[in-house]
Amino acid sequence: MKKLMMAAIAILSLASVGYSQATPNKFGYFDLESVLGLMPGVEKIDSLVNKFQRDTLDPEYQFELSELNRMDSVLKADSGTSKMPPRIYQMEMQKQAERFYKLQNWQQYTQQVMQAKQQELMQPYLGRVFEALQTVINEGKYTYVFKRETLWQAPPADNLVIPVAKKLGLKLPPELSGQQDKPAPKPAAGGRPNN
Repeated sequence: MKKLMMAAIAILSLASVGYSQATPNKFGYFDLESVLGLMPGVEKIDSLVNKFQRDTLDPEYQFELSELNRMDSVLKADSGTSKMPPRIYQMEMQKQAERFYKLQNWQQYTQQVMQAKQQELMQPYLGRVFEALQTVINEGKYTYVFKRETLWQAPPADNLVIPVAKKLGLKLPPELSGQQDKPAPKPAAGGRPNN
């Protein structure tokens, strides 16, 4: 029984070595910003985010500030006359503190809200890009795909920006359009590539 088990393990080991040699790892790299920059309509997102700030966040700030001032006046007037029950007065003081904190940290709040808005507006574009990228990865049988900025050196043949842009029907800039069509330089007799 022990010999049979060892034989089965040996056969599985040999089969897995044969399989790993038959399917070598394939590496690629991708730059999301490059593809997004080529997509029509993406350029208007910045103006939409700025419009959102003007039309939504700026009025919200003015409202919060005016409410802070109004409630401050009401609470100061009520504190001397005790028209407001103590429990309600404490709740209003808590709301005042929260409003003050929000206004004090308005810049951080604005950045978070604007980033969320930008992400919301970018979602349709990102969805299309990632779908095309996944198709290119599957068709090219890539084992690993890295972000372009994480690589020190990479061959142009594995730049997935080009096939993804073509899948999306985007017009490639001249510096990218010729990259995939050029064959790699072949070594000359002296071992150096021909130019």
